[in-house]
Amino acid sequence: MSEPTPDLPRASYAVDAVPVEARPFQGQRAGAVTRTAANTIDGAIALVCIVAGYVGWAAASFLRHPPGFSFPTPSFLSLLIAWGLLLFLYLSAAWATTGRTYGNHVLGLRVVNHRGGRLRWATAMLRAGFCLAVPLGLYWVLISQTNRSLQDNVLRTSVIYDWTTRRESAARAA
Repeated sequence: MSEPTPDLPRASYAVDAVPVEARPFQGQRAGAVTRTAANTIDGAIALVCIVAGYVGWAAASFLRHPPGFSFPTPSFLSLLIAWGLLLFLYLSAAWATTGRTYGNHVLGLRVVNHRGGRLRWATAMLRAGFCLAVPLGLYWVLISQTNRSLQDNVLRTSVIYDWTTRRESAARAA
């Protein structure tokens, strides 16, 4: 094998993390189907965590008193409240730190403020609470000319397509 000669010009390559098919959508606001799919993934993650917590609780009960063990019987309301609280914390932390939950990451979405930057903690928490209190507000996207949900309109946020891995949003790059 021969050494490359230094007097040959070097090729320069530009590598873009955004898939070719997705480039026209980069920085655009997401629609109802994509948002619903991302929210379904996030809700399922919270549900798996609740189930794991229940299994851990049952295992601890068994280890503490094996002869008299019976499965814990929490009420549906307490499980629903725990799921909602966990989802609230998960959404708030994800939107305030990276702008995306795991569901957003899978579908190439990011939640941004009115300037295209990341949400502050207070805004992220308000948005998470608003999304849990009025989940059907998401479907305002279907009649909005700007693809914004009820939560987006009230809090001046947007959910955009962003396949980049950096914390700054694609809205600034677009």
